[in-house]
Amino acid sequence: MSESYYERASSPRRSRSQRKVEAERTGFWGDLRTAREHYTKRTSTGHKRFVLLLLLVGIGLRTWMLFQPITHNEAYGFMRFALQPMGTVLSDLGHTTNHIFHTLLMKASVGLFGHSVVAIRLPAFMAGIMVMPLFYVFVRSMFNRYIALLALALVASSGGLIEYSAIAQGYSITWCCMLLALLGGRHFIKQGEPVSAILVAFFSALSVWAVPSSFTAVLMVYTWLLLSMMVKYDRSLRARLLLYGVSVSVFFVLAAFFYTPVILDHGPAQIIHQGEQSTMTWKKFSLRFGDSALDLWAYFSGTATAWLALLGFIGVVQAAYISSKFRTLCFALLVGAVPVVLLSMDVGAPKRWLYTLFFFHLSSAIALYYLLKLIQEKLVPALGKRTRTVVTACMLLVVFSWLALPVIQDRIPRFASATAMASALHGLMQPGDRLYTDRDGGPPLQFALWSIGAELPTAPGSARQDGTVYLYIAEAKKWTVEQVFAMNGSDPAAFTTPRVVKEREGSMIFAARSRGGVPSPSPVGEP
Repeated sequence: MSESYYERASSPRRSRSQRKVEAERTGFWGDLRTAREHYTKRTSTGHKRFVLLLLLVGIGLRTWMLFQPITHNEAYGFMRFALQPMGTVLSDLGHTTNHIFHTLLMKASVGLFGHSVVAIRLPAFMAGIMVMPLFYVFVRSMFNRYIALLALALVASSGGLIEYSAIAQGYSITWCCMLLALLGGRHFIKQGEPVSAILVAFFSALSVWAVPSSFTAVLMVYTWLLLSMMVKYDRSLRARLLLYGVSVSVFFVLAAFFYTPVILDHGPAQIIHQGEQSTMTWKKFSLRFGDSALDLWAYFSGTATAWLALLGFIGVVQAAYISSKFRTLCFALLVGAVPVVLLSMDVGAPKRWLYTLFFFHLSSAIALYYLLKLIQEKLVPALGKRTRTVVTACMLLVVFSWLALPVIQDRIPRFASATAMASALHGLMQPGDRLYTDRDGGPPLQFALWSIGAELPTAPGSARQDGTVYLYIAEAKKWTVEQVFAMNGSDPAAFTTPRVVKEREGSMIFAARSRGGVPSPSPVGEP
């Protein structure tokens, strides 16, 4: 086992050649090589193949979601921010869909791979894939290979994690950064290396740059680091706390640096209240808290049955009772979440808390591991550790995937007909025509027009008054023509009776002209 940073620092002076050789074997990068060699030697071929199988299934589930139709927030965030100059992306947090680090990656992806929904989702998709092996390595380093297998099976088939690994927003990037920070923190706890302390700060700052609300996860990581060091060390605690303070300081410096354009243009308040216009009071918060908590529970349990969700909660209690390491993580999770919620007086959307699923899945894996051990000892002595773990992991993978996929496919409204309707409009619209859309379908339609290379229609207030007005309604059962006119600041009485020119899967396109203009075009497909 390699020496810690403090043991090496306090050892007698060595020659330059000795220090060079030892630097290759020790230090942060040396420890990485040692850990890789250690796990490689202690991992059987069968175990490696099963880990690969779980990863491939997880990748397959996320790939299936990658090709699902676009959502409103994806389209809105891309059209409003990713198509803007770099300065606007870096300095404008006027809406929650601008996750700056993710938006920059999305711009780069589109530049490399072209105009498509897959291209804008690739950064989140790749991060969503990376979290699986990172989580496996973290759990294995904390516990053992069998708990790591069970935890990996749960993460690979987790509905919420699959869903937001294939949506063009920055949440999966924050999970990836959180796990990298936890791995760096694990090394810092064991070895006290300055490099790992700085890496924790760097990945934490990237996480906050991707999604500001991920500060709760960062607070969790640093709380876990502090508690773990205080429990484990005595003599070297002071020196470790000094490096810990440096890490925290570097995090705030980096986060401030990343958000400097926002602070200069709009002030720090825009980071804290991204896109939020209403003022929250304690009275409003207390009235809404119960409903928000129920929404969060419903979201997390929506991809499983109620009894499985209840078993998961029991697993948290059981894991906290069994494992002091998990208790520390669990307490850090609470410290990271509760004060921020109370101070901001906002629970936030469920997707903000998806990172907690990693720890809920970890608790289930710990509880299952000891339950299977008890079953072997009391009921089935011939049930080997490897066999019981592999069989249980396969069952978890199948059951949770089967329960999750139908839910996540339809949980967020998707606009499957947007591309076909955009193609129809591209063939109909002439220079100077106007396009009115409802609030839901407007961004997906604009994105579809952009993705097929169509010139975006003229804004309502700057078109020729004698041009045709096209009205796109994404859900005809939800919005009326009169409502769409009103949304776009026009009086329906000033136009001819709108005619249907295209209809597909509940979406409709109408056309009308100002009173006294020429007739509306014939429906698409008609002579």
